[in-house]
Amino acid sequence: MGRNFQKKINKDGFSLIELVVVIAVLAILSAVAIPSFFCFIRKAKATAALTSAKNIQKECEISASLDGSNSSSFQPANISGYKSLLNSSSSEKIPCSNNSITLEPDTNNANLLPTFIYSLTNKELTFSFRGIKGKDFKTCLALVCDYDNASYISNNSSRIAANRANVLASIEQNSNVVMDGSYSERGCSAYALVNGSSWDEAQKNAEKLGGNLTTPNNLDENKFIIDEYTEKLTERDSNWNNGERAGAWIGLKSDASGNLSFANGEVLDKGFNSPYGGSQENYPDEYKNNNVTSGFHILIKDPSGHAQRHGGLNTWWREPNTGRDYYFDKDSNDYWGYNYGIAEVPIC
Repeated sequence: MGRNFQKKINKDGFSLIELVVVIAVLAILSAVAIPSFFCFIRKAKATAALTSAKNIQKECEISASLDGSNSSSFQPANISGYKSLLNSSSSEKIPCSNNSITLEPDTNNANLLPTFIYSLTNKELTFSFRGIKGKDFKTCLALVCDYDNASYISNNSSRIAANRANVLASIEQNSNVVMDGSYSERGCSAYALVNGSSWDEAQKNAEKLGGNLTTPNNLDENKFIIDEYTEKLTERDSNWNNGERAGAWIGLKSDASGNLSFANGEVLDKGFNSPYGGSQENYPDEYKNNNVTSGFHILIKDPSGHAQRHGGLNTWWREPNTGRDYYFDKDSNDYWGYNYGIAEVPIC
């Protein structure tokens, strides 16, 4: 037993192939785990907001039965990912005096979390999220991680088919204001091109179909609109050697002070992953001084080159709400390039 035995130690380390395999496995695990982790966080925030909304509903109803509807109130709670119902850090109760109480995601979560609305008029609690509204909160929470509404669409095919039929019937009834062959669908929305040489006119025609001018609240939807309608919207601009121009009104609008909102009531903020996001240029003094409201169009082709030099094509550009009438006499034959709006109607 007097012999000394020495263990041979392998000092070579990992081979390149082993390292590549380990990195590949970690990458696969990350691709699965990280989205699930963020999904879990968002669903937890939405669940907390839903619980808070239900508590508000109970508090208002109990308080109304005890103190009378004019004196009812509730104790607000600060919820991660949602706007505060208080303007300060005050812990005082809030009166249940408005027509509705809304728990709305903050600007960082505008398209990631649902909005909850409690109506004091009919005592109903509902949600609104990605074009879907209702009282089925199990569906609502499932949508938080159903990024493109694919599961919802698959499970509600009959309802969507009925809504699609209604939209097509509205298009048939209003065929005089809808471009032939312009109907299309993406997810929970149906689209069509409607007549309108001004934002106001296009919006009125979109309402005839049961919707509004489109709310392209992410880059994917913006690209879908461009891919779907570039050819249909392309026309010759006589002001620029008959070069090609293409553009159409979208739902973004501005009041005379430059405050932005969408036709369907949504607010443009940094939660919108759009060509503009939350940062807008200063509202033109010309519009402010003349109390002019404005609407936006998506500009796809511009033969003048102006768009290419100032922000680029496929982005959103502002014009007065009255469109061509702001620049030309009503009887004028001057060329005007924006004579259609993109209507969007929910079908889910």
